Amino acid sequence: MSTGNNPQGKMVFTRPKSVIRIHWFNAVSWLLLTVSGLGIVRGDLRFMPAGFTEWMQSVVGGQFNLIVGHSLYGIIWATILAAFAIANWNNVMLPFLKRVLTLTPASILTDMKSMGITIAQLFGLLKKAELPPVGRYNGAQRLLGTMILVSGVLITLTGVAMFIMFLFTELMVKGAIFRWSLVAHAFFVGLVWIGLVAHIYYSVIETPEALEGMKSGYLDEDFVKHHSPGWYDELKQEGKV
Repeated sequence: MSTGNNPQGKMVFTRPKSVIRIHWFNAVSWLLLTVSGLGIVRGDLRFMPAGFTEWMQSVVGGQFNLIVGHSLYGIIWATILAAFAIANWNNVMLPFLKRVLTLTPASILTDMKSMGITIAQLFGLLKKAELPPVGRYNGAQRLLGTMILVSGVLITLTGVAMFIMFLFTELMVKGAIFRWSLVAHAFFVGLVWIGLVAHIYYSVIETPEALEGMKSGYLDEDFVKHHSPGWYDELKQEGKV
């Protein structure tokens, strides 16, 4: 597809501006929530050096304020994402979920195999291994997307639960429910960050061209054809390339 406004030549439309904006809002929010979250916990469960937590809490006037600020922003973040998903269900979310969700045992095994071969090839191994034509998202991206979606829901639920217990039931903060919610909250945040590190590495180091899709909404046609031949064939059948 030719775009008169783009000097790079043939470009493929990948996503609307609304998706780009929500992506970068989510990225900034993850950074803010992670930094503020790491500054909350004190004592035996502390994840960061004491100096960091003390500094973070002093900036906002104490641990209570940091907890409230972190929790309220987390609720705002989740609400905005949910509102976006509902408002764009048919044209954005449903197609995305159909392409990304990896929930059956067979699809999980297939995507894990694909991801394993892809990682091995980064180190010069399994060069002759054949993979099925990659669609819009490869096996690693599908697994990452599924993990982030499921983890995001659980992070939100445990976060809201802890905030309610913190505000209205002080004794619960010392109980097992609160502590296990905290463990689950931290676990799923860590799980997402493992995926995000891989996502950032591939986007910045391995395939920096992919960043263009999250800036302008367009990707070079040759890039799509090489990295996502299955998707390219779909676009060709639809007359979009």
